[in-house]
Amino acid sequence: MVVTAKDFMTKEVVIIDITKSALDAAKLLTSRDVGSLVVVRDGKAVGILTDRDIVVRAVSLGINVEKVKVGDIMSRPLVTVSPDTPMIEVARIMEQNSIRRVPVVENEEVVGIVTVSDMGRASKVLAPYLMSRIPEIYLGPKT
Repeated sequence: MVVTAKDFMTKEVVIIDITKSALDAAKLLTSRDVGSLVVVRDGKAVGILTDRDIVVRAVSLGINVEKVKVGDIMSRPLVTVSPDTPMIEVARIMEQNSIRRVPVVENEEVVGIVTVSDMGRASKVLAPYLMSRIPEIYLGPKT
């Protein structure tokens, strides 16, 4: 059984243009009740902006959030996966890159996002499969 990103991704992704201000981003985060925005330039995903990015890279430094652009404080490079990426691989990518969200991209279009919460839901499905594979995972395949 292969469980993929498309099986657990959040399909409603909130995007923001790279030229918008951090204040615009904060308002959008608040109104949509999300913790991150995918940043786009000419419709293509180029970064991700979290509520924490705004606080750490602007507010805490005394930078005017009305003037600083999203592109100046977003996280990059953007790490993405395809809809068909197995969730185990998504988890590995997130862990290796120390990220809590990864956009799902198909044909250069953002079609979803996998978050830590989505990984939690997926782990309930994957747990029985992984439990049965523990000997193989630790000892290698049966010969």
